[in-house]
Amino acid sequence: MNLGLKNKVVIITGGTGGIGSQIVTDFLNERAIVVCLVRNPTKMEKLKVALNQQQVPTSELHSYSCDLMDYENIKFTMLQISKDLKRIDVLVNCAGFALEYPFALINESQIDSLINLNFKSPILLCQAVLKYMYKNKEGSIINISSVSSVKKGRGIAVYASAKAGLDAFTRTLAIEVGRKNIRVNCIRPGIIETNMSKGVRDRMGETIKSTTSLNRPGTPNEISNMVLFMASSQASSYLTGECINIDGGLY
Repeated sequence: MNLGLKNKVVIITGGTGGIGSQIVTDFLNERAIVVCLVRNPTKMEKLKVALNQQQVPTSELHSYSCDLMDYENIKFTMLQISKDLKRIDVLVNCAGFALEYPFALINESQIDSLINLNFKSPILLCQAVLKYMYKNKEGSIINISSVSSVKKGRGIAVYASAKAGLDAFTRTLAIEVGRKNIRVNCIRPGIIETNMSKGVRDRMGETIKSTTSLNRPGTPNEISNMVLFMASSQASSYLTGECINIDGGLY
């Protein structure tokens, strides 16, 4: 598929995770210039080895160490990327984590971590890239939310609330930056076959089939396909402010 993404500079958080690594793979196959913001260089090296084994081109895969909780570090990293690669075209906020735990028992530190990584960090990253997208007079931001933001569930009150905030942020930011030709969209994955969802999948077992219209969990590439579509100004130039469920009919 040719989506016109060749040589586009794409920044991805969570690029070594289950969904994130598939997004990295697919952008590289489209000949984009991919930048992963990482905390753990070892995971990045493992990803490169895996990509090479799959014969995915990695000459345009770059990584920058960045603390996604530190705004000054985020801004410094964006400046370095802009100097090195000359532009920033796409931001994919894929980093996040879920913690299933009774709300009455969760502690303040856990609450802070869930809100900061799932909600505050994407906000800071969006603000940091905007001036570079303004300069380019175009850009695409894709936030990875969760179907939990609109579907009830036990033990996920804080996580679901953070993702619901990300949904609202996506819609309102899209209105604010649309006149600058910057599109902001959001994807709500359902139960996807990754390490993060393993606990849920093990617990639900065959019940997953009865709760989804398509009778199965999803795969990372089914999320990645939509990310690439949203990133492409060639394919989705009139799409902005949308939060799209990719959940096999779970919701």
